[in-house]
Amino acid sequence: RRLYRGWAAGDYHKLAPGHFIDARIHRELSATAQVWARITAYACTAPKTYVIGSSASLLWGFPEQRSHGQCLGAPVELGRSAGRAVHKGSVHYRALRREHSSRTRLMDTGFGIVQVTDRLTTCLDLARWSSLDDAVHALDHCLQKKWFTLGKVDSRVQEMGGAKGIDDIRQAALLASAGSESPRETKLKLLMWRLGLPVPLQQVNITSRRGMWLGRVDFFYPGLGLIIEYDGQGKYDLPATDGRSVKEKEYDQTVEYLANGLSIVRVRKEHLSNGLAAEIIVEQVRTLSGKGLSYPD
Repeated sequence: RRLYRGWAAGDYHKLAPGHFIDARIHRELSATAQVWARITAYACTAPKTYVIGSSASLLWGFPEQRSHGQCLGAPVELGRSAGRAVHKGSVHYRALRREHSSRTRLMDTGFGIVQVTDRLTTCLDLARWSSLDDAVHALDHCLQKKWFTLGKVDSRVQEMGGAKGIDDIRQAALLASAGSESPRETKLKLLMWRLGLPVPLQQVNITSRRGMWLGRVDFFYPGLGLIIEYDGQGKYDLPATDGRSVKEKEYDQTVEYLANGLSIVRVRKEHLSNGLAAEIIVEQVRTLSGKGLSYPD
């Protein structure tokens, strides 16, 4: 009663039914910590459940497409072996196979200890309960961190057999790769897939026609001699080395690519959102496909 009176007076913030936190402390928490506190509180209201789906993704710190406000207001996803799937208030309960609960880990969130699906299970669950993009972003992130391998992904997908949503899970697994070094690179890779382009090589060392190393590129179509690079703003903020800025080195590198008969498309964040990236990539592929100029191995 004291807590509820304090909540009514604004002294406490309600995280979940029966779970409160000092309002001042809550305001001082980071955006991520506020989300973790809420998920933990709801998980503690149902101790026989485990955190799954997008809620588990938030606890693991996977790349997130939603805003802080959207994450804070999203239903908390909890799994259980008994009962049925139901939406109850701010919680989405899912009825899952018993073996699903064996793929969980105990996690100390800083606000309590909860049971959460392991990283790989969480990634694959995103494909069927959230979106294909969320799943591929999470898989690429984990593969880049070396938390599991593509072989492990394939094995787990086979084990899941006739699970509900298996087609979506298989598609996400096919699109996952260890070569995407940032969420934007994953987004660019998904764009090329949606454009109907073949799978590009990723993180490729390019040498000149005389055997000299020219650079390492994000995406490469050797059959077209086409390089596609994602240029994040962060690298341009790096200090100059050898008296030359990143942009100066990039310019010289581009000159060498062109001199060796290669074509290059540089994509920035705004190009992904305004459609320019898709337009230019399609035009380049169409133009180079007619030339039939493949780059030597």
